[in-house]
Amino acid sequence: MGRRWGSIAICFLCFFLSGCDLIAPTQSEAREEHLLIDPGHGGADGGTQAQDGTLEKNINLAVATDLRDMMVVCGFAVKMTRESDRSIHDLSDTSIRSKKVSDMRNRLALYQQADAVISLHQNHFSAAKYNGSQVFYSANHEDSVRLARHIQHTIVAQIQPQNTREIKAATDGIYLLYHTTRPAVLVECGFLSNPTERELLNQPAYRQKLAFAITGGYWNYILEE
Repeated sequence: MGRRWGSIAICFLCFFLSGCDLIAPTQSEAREEHLLIDPGHGGADGGTQAQDGTLEKNINLAVATDLRDMMVVCGFAVKMTRESDRSIHDLSDTSIRSKKVSDMRNRLALYQQADAVISLHQNHFSAAKYNGSQVFYSANHEDSVRLARHIQHTIVAQIQPQNTREIKAATDGIYLLYHTTRPAVLVECGFLSNPTERELLNQPAYRQKLAFAITGGYWNYILEE
């Protein structure tokens, strides 16, 4: 690793240990790779909802914002599909269905412009006992499975040692991963239907740990190239 990357790594480690403010690298320090972070849902589409009223869209955005900031500290060029509580549908769409369709179409267009995509979501199941993060990957690009494997590994190693979930290829039920041709993964960060995990996901410190683990996974994915 060169001197520039060593300096960025040290800066990142110092930030994590000290809790100091994030300092973005200069443009010349930023990597050429364009990473897209996609906080799922937004606006009228709240995603899944927990029994206590916690909305998926808000957790997605909170984790995504931490992840963006950490990736920037690492020197990666980062964009987000949304940075506030909104849908990215076309303004000409007025019905709920048409807004959802154009939102997905617009997100897919952004996916296709990126060098890699990390989508963030929260899981939900009728039985409250289920918990743990799980990463899904697009089967349309060979690098997607590598990215998924690295992210799942770092999450388990750093914050979920009991998690035995395996990465999975996205089916047509995950529209964006199923259709994109770019390296892309979807991280189901946890189960809002599990009271313990929901409480953790509502804590800023835990969300930062989750974002840190995802950042580490992405870094390992880049270094493996």
